[in-house]
Amino acid sequence: MTFTDAPSRLPALASRTDQLADSAVGAVLRLTDGHDVIALAAGSPAPETYCHQEFADVTTRLLSQGGLPLRYGDASGLPELRSWIAARESAELGRPVDVGQVLLTHGSQQGLDLLCKALLDPGDVVFVDRPSYVGALQVFRLFQARVVDLPLGSDEGLDRLEAALSVEERAKIIYAVPTFANPTGATLDTAHRRRLAALAQRYGCVLVEDDPYRDLGYDTVAPRPAAAASAVRMGTFSKVLFPAARLGHLVVPPFLSDVLMKFKQAADLGNSLLMQQVVHELVQEPGFLATRLERSRHLYRKRRDALVSALAGSFEGALEFEVPHGGFFVWARLPGGADATELLAAAVEEGVSFVPGTDFYATEPDPATLRLSFSCTRAEDIVEGVARLERAWRTLRKEPRS
Repeated sequence: MTFTDAPSRLPALASRTDQLADSAVGAVLRLTDGHDVIALAAGSPAPETYCHQEFADVTTRLLSQGGLPLRYGDASGLPELRSWIAARESAELGRPVDVGQVLLTHGSQQGLDLLCKALLDPGDVVFVDRPSYVGALQVFRLFQARVVDLPLGSDEGLDRLEAALSVEERAKIIYAVPTFANPTGATLDTAHRRRLAALAQRYGCVLVEDDPYRDLGYDTVAPRPAAAASAVRMGTFSKVLFPAARLGHLVVPPFLSDVLMKFKQAADLGNSLLMQQVVHELVQEPGFLATRLERSRHLYRKRRDALVSALAGSFEGALEFEVPHGGFFVWARLPGGADATELLAAAVEEGVSFVPGTDFYATEPDPATLRLSFSCTRAEDIVEGVARLERAWRTLRKEPRS
């Protein structure tokens, strides 16, 4: 047998690969790659908010100290940065958070992966919002969980959650994006946060609060987290510094600290020490983070306003949407029972992109829904993008263009 000979039989893939699905956002981005398209699809931070010069200055200073920043680091994360996160979370929660409860990860997505490794066996139940973050749904399905979606921001939804928890013996996780959510932009109020935390505590579930947009409120201050002792808090530096940091963090109850640290060691032996040191130098600089956040909020508010104003004057005033008070997204529903997936093909022809809403549902998707992102597109381009989107909608309805 030579190395070029094909094997007579390929090895079987693991059963979990049956649950693999392409990213809805990634599919749209590939569809529009190389086209002159106004992007209302990707929920990425605006390049104008990246701290290019500060990053260069800090990196140069660290490297001038010799080779120490280029060595391996603690798998749990840089102790000084974990201490900074613990202090910040203590202030947010109104209770002390120990540094041993903080674990640094390769973005929030790895945090979800580690939690699922620690908590889920095939067939265990995860409760999510309806709709919910598509990246989380992908991970839960990969670990062969049974995912149940309920509208967690309503009293009716929480009543249904309580009824399900009372009979469901394999419930393990309640997952929510509580502040300026992806994809809806909605925020859970204080009463619903407290009730979610109480239900998780009563029925022995882990409440996972994925909170990447918390610092990006434009019109209102986000409610304080519920501060449940058994809750997991997830955050990231990608949205407020720069995405290439790939630096997220978990704040976990003590019973999860050791097992998650061991899973992190097994996964990658830790994040880049240099990147952690750069981020720590940046965030602990007096006034740096507050100033950067204020500039980002001003930029995103302007782009949000451009999008909602354009939407309100389009689609014959029949497009249903809520105005978000922070974050990156507007969640909308097309009039007349139109299918957003069908609209996407016509929209790309017109030169605008968005993400159809179907993949954000764990069950029974609403085909008329769509997610529009305003974060990384200029206000004037957003207005033109909505005009193109309306033209695509009229084309889909076989209407003459104005």
